[in-house]
Amino acid sequence: MVDPIAPFLSPERLKHLQQLADAARLRAALYPSPKPPPVRRPSRQYPGGRSNPWRAPRVRRRRRR
Repeated sequence: MVDPIAPFLSPERLKHLQQLADAARLRAALYPSPKPPPVRRPSRQYPGGRSNPWRAPRVRRRRRR
């Protein structure tokens, strides 16, 4: 909730703050914040272009019930 306006603000200062608030609202409506870039997964190759050394495939064991 918005706090009530302090009584010690001069009318000029109050008008300036209201203009700033209106400008901020307009900017937020016209220019929505950009979405973050998607998470990049590390590639399966080494940086130099060589492929990873051969590895034995993982052994998958069946779970016993």
